[in-house]
Amino acid sequence: MIKLVEQVRRDFAEDSPLATDLPGYSRRDEQIQLSEEIATAFDAGDVLLAEAETGTGKTLAYLIPALRSTKKILISTHTRALQDQLVHRDLPTVQKVLGAKRRVALLKGRSNYLCPQRMSRFIATPQLEIWAKKSMLAVLEWSEKSKDGDLAALPFDVFAKGIGHMVTATGDQCLGSQCGDFEHCPLMKARQKAQSADIVVTNHSLLLADASLKAGEFGELLPDFDAYVLDEAHALPELACQHFGVQLTRMKFIQWLNDMQALLDQVGDEPALKKDVTADGKTVLDAYLKTPLDELEHAWADMLVLAESRRERSEDFAKLADRADQIAKEIDMVMQPADGYVGWSDGEGDMRKHTVAPVETGPVLREHLWDRKAAFILSSATLRVSGRFDYAKDRLGLQDVVEVFHPSPFDYAKQAMIYLPRHMPDPFSEAGIEAMINEIETLIRASHGRAFVLFTSWKMLNRVGPELRNRLSWNVLVQGESGSRDAILETFREDTHSILCGTRSFWEGVDVPGEALSLVIIDKMPFTPPNDPLLKARIKKCEEAGGRGFSDIQLPEAIAVLRQGTGRLIRSMEDRGVMALLDSRLYGKAYGPEVARNLPAAPIRDDLSEVRWFFEDSET
Repeated sequence: MIKLVEQVRRDFAEDSPLATDLPGYSRRDEQIQLSEEIATAFDAGDVLLAEAETGTGKTLAYLIPALRSTKKILISTHTRALQDQLVHRDLPTVQKVLGAKRRVALLKGRSNYLCPQRMSRFIATPQLEIWAKKSMLAVLEWSEKSKDGDLAALPFDVFAKGIGHMVTATGDQCLGSQCGDFEHCPLMKARQKAQSADIVVTNHSLLLADASLKAGEFGELLPDFDAYVLDEAHALPELACQHFGVQLTRMKFIQWLNDMQALLDQVGDEPALKKDVTADGKTVLDAYLKTPLDELEHAWADMLVLAESRRERSEDFAKLADRADQIAKEIDMVMQPADGYVGWSDGEGDMRKHTVAPVETGPVLREHLWDRKAAFILSSATLRVSGRFDYAKDRLGLQDVVEVFHPSPFDYAKQAMIYLPRHMPDPFSEAGIEAMINEIETLIRASHGRAFVLFTSWKMLNRVGPELRNRLSWNVLVQGESGSRDAILETFREDTHSILCGTRSFWEGVDVPGEALSLVIIDKMPFTPPNDPLLKARIKKCEEAGGRGFSDIQLPEAIAVLRQGTGRLIRSMEDRGVMALLDSRLYGKAYGPEVARNLPAAPIRDDLSEVRWFFEDSET
């Protein structure tokens, strides 16, 4: 039998079907080398940490060994866009060219699939309001024709319509094989397909949910795999904070109460219990608004007694009792975080949220992921800081790994310019904000729109975005005001001279090659606010161990995020553009040279006239 790495070499040969028949294919030595390294890791069961800069072609580099391997493989991505691209475009195309017969399944999170049981229950409840009933009936009509129950096929977002919790089930709401709709459940059908597939494509959130919750009798969703390809692996630590921690919101209590009321409406013979749940539920929701949480703890304890009193009546009541017990444990965790965890609260009134997260994500990722007997490929365009993997390895909890780096084929010296002005005032002062708005306006006029303006905070976005809309004649799209993330991107791509103003979600996973994006502006270095509770806890632990909070945590984290933002600019060999970072502190702070070393290898300029010349030269 041919070794996997040998087969990969044959597939990348100059006279191979890949080279002659794959649309848009061009030979890239770095891509071939990376693909061979991945094939070697598959066979050896290694953990491979691979930074492949933009343009390397890492997607094809891991698809070839995945399609040629005989192992069961999971491919996990951070963004839905890449997940859909893999399943609906890349995998079928490459599979056809290679003639590889591998069964592929797409597996999304629970919230993407219709729950027929919950839809039936809520659509029949007398409490369903008129505004929700119309959308619910539309879902019902669609469900009768849908083959897979994937809610993405609906012409509207069920969560945006306010009915998401009525037509989907969380892990603690799902009845599994005890559900009357089990045989027709879209989620169960997707699971079954994944069980028998050779390659399963999913996302990091689902992978981490599977690792942390193991909810229900089926685990979470995922079977065991021989190899895991984790693309966009830089996002794992932040997601791990969410999945290995606790988020307590008022909505969690409201959803439990709604589910209990809907079940009581369905059984119809518990008027006394329904009255008690309504009364105690009001007490719980009132107590949630108060601090400390002692009153909430006591009020929920009373509700837990009611839930436990009906546990034996049916599987539905047992599930609600289990959920009530889990919420009680989360209240305890918020009131007294466990060792290694930190808790904080933010928001006001109904929107107040209590969060508990692990101070370090490395230990939990190591325990729940890396200890599995499987090969792991962690790839991203931005895993290194200052040429080293140390910071990523620490955050990911990786120790004995194979490290590889593959540079971008783009000629940044010719294709791009970096603008770092020296004259910008303090970015936190009123004068600094006004100067920044003026600078952004001038830059956008030089590029004739075609710009991303990326902000490090919602506060700055909300201050600057509307002002740019008033000053400029081009279409200014502002995150939070101009539609969903996908809708904004689609409009930006179609309207060549438009401007997109966004926060962190637009710093990564966004691919806009061509003329539509010729300028990326970043307001300032993306340092996490120093009062962030999780950051403070990480710094404290670092310094107790003899480290330095700023140089070991704050600066590497900011550089990693900055590299993601600057990576939006050049996406193809034909792209040209300017990246502007409006933070003159880089000239006066000791960390400035290190930040500059992590920017793309383009000429750095501090004169606006050179930016104008760059764009004028691009148009000639």
